[in-house]
Amino acid sequence: MFRNYIIRLVLAALAVLMTGCATGYHRRPLADRRILEDLQNISLEALKPSPAPAKTNAVSGTAAGFDPKTGLTPEDAVLVAEYLNPSIRAFRATRGVAEGELTTARLVANPQLQLNLLHIENFTRSLATAGIGGGIGWLPPRPGERGARIRRAQARLEQVRATISAAEWNLAAEVRKAYFTALALERRRQLAEAALKLQQRVLQFYEDKYKLGDAPRLDLNLARLSYGDALREQRAVISEAGRALQGLNRLLGLPPTYPTILKAPLETLEYRPISADLASLEVQMLAEQPELQAVKQEYEQAEQSVRIARYQRWPWFTAGPALDRADVESGRLISKLGLGAGLDLPIVNFNQGEIQRAEAERDNVYANYIATLHDRRSDLNEAYRNVKAQEELIQIFQTTIRPALDENQQLIEAGFQLREMNLLQILTTQDRVLRTQSDFVSAELQYWQSVFDLEKAVGAPISTGVKP
Repeated sequence: MFRNYIIRLVLAALAVLMTGCATGYHRRPLADRRILEDLQNISLEALKPSPAPAKTNAVSGTAAGFDPKTGLTPEDAVLVAEYLNPSIRAFRATRGVAEGELTTARLVANPQLQLNLLHIENFTRSLATAGIGGGIGWLPPRPGERGARIRRAQARLEQVRATISAAEWNLAAEVRKAYFTALALERRRQLAEAALKLQQRVLQFYEDKYKLGDAPRLDLNLARLSYGDALREQRAVISEAGRALQGLNRLLGLPPTYPTILKAPLETLEYRPISADLASLEVQMLAEQPELQAVKQEYEQAEQSVRIARYQRWPWFTAGPALDRADVESGRLISKLGLGAGLDLPIVNFNQGEIQRAEAERDNVYANYIATLHDRRSDLNEAYRNVKAQEELIQIFQTTIRPALDENQQLIEAGFQLREMNLLQILTTQDRVLRTQSDFVSAELQYWQSVFDLEKAVGAPISTGVKP
């Protein structure tokens, strides 16, 4: 009978083990060639909305609402990047780790099974006459400890979400900056082509005069050199524009040579003032900046760790059924079944080391929040200063330089019509005009880059007014 009892006990233990092993390990190979092919085949056509697209957002949905054939607006580009960019997709995978930690915190500890097989002197002849002792021990959570662990895991999940939100917001800012950079280079390309056409007209003008004997060879060579410089400048701007589009494709998660079309008109680059003051932006940053929210949740985790460490300084018990079969009376074994209990007595150290470590970690996170807030305020003020500085440069151009450029264009056209031109003056003037126009385009670009840096520092969009 005892042998059958042992067999049933072993079978029950094996059944429990088999239940735990029911979900076995399955290897997931890293198919590098297939991954490369998938990256090569990415296109915007795959994101084209269906006839009745579901409502989505920038984090979990697709970039619906645009037609790849007509191009991308800046907001379309942000949606595509949030969905396709491999780095942000990999970053979002960390959320699953935090969710697993929360699941673990909600579970109670597993019981422990202990079995002892004893040899009784002058009695044990086989397994049936051996002594057995053992029991099942379970450590229940202390009052408040499980809730603290759950709250810490929830704070960890919120920290990961805030960190992901910060990464997504930073990516959105970088995409907008890359998009406007491509727009600025398209504007510079148009300026370079206009300058090239003008130099071509000047060259043709002096070639005709040279054939008639009205211009020296030196003037003709100078006109040719100026035309070559304009042609070189145009090719350099085209190359730079191609490099900017490749940088935008990288942020969007598209192949480097994918023919991305920018839908926004060049007027999008024009100056529009922001409608916010520095004091209100700091208040908005405190409430919405994702990096600050992440550090707040990290501090909450440290707070709960201190709470758990203090709970663990108090005595606590383990309990469970106990079995003993080892007493020899009248040549037979006596089985005893009862309740076993143990008591954890932290009376030697009172968990002082863990409490000290947890409180020091909390103090460190508190100081880290102060440092992070200081850095974000510095970024905010620097971006705001840059916005105002670029505003001044743009206003100087609009009020002082633009009228002179318009008049210069009229004088050149009049010179062509009257066929009276000073070569050195026109070449010097046109070089200055092209550099001034390019500098103004750069000023407009830097203004918008500063606005996007300001949005990144605040952690929220900033409204802009209308074109003045």
